[in-house]
Amino acid sequence: MPLESTVQEAAVVARQLGGRPIDDPSLLWKTLFPLEALRIDGRVATENSCNFLTQTRLNPTKELIAVAFSPANAENDQNFKAISDFLIGKKYVDFVHENKND
Repeated sequence: MPLESTVQEAAVVARQLGGRPIDDPSLLWKTLFPLEALRIDGRVATENSCNFLTQTRLNPTKELIAVAFSPANAENDQNFKAISDFLIGKKYVDFVHENKND
């Protein structure tokens, strides 16, 4: 979690939503998630993410894999919701820099 928040943890299950199918026992899952713990330090603005994904999707040398996370069990529901609410609700401010020479 970002520095301005408290640390939240939740056990999750990852499920593939898109891209070339990857079987559960495949070593490709280890490529996507090499560690047991996944750390999220922040979030990229939605518009920037959409632009990146659109450009990457059209690049034949890149591959996109979409993954959804959900709580691993009922014990993790509350922490998972707190984390996802924080990330989804995060607001970004666009700063407009005025040219003082105009």
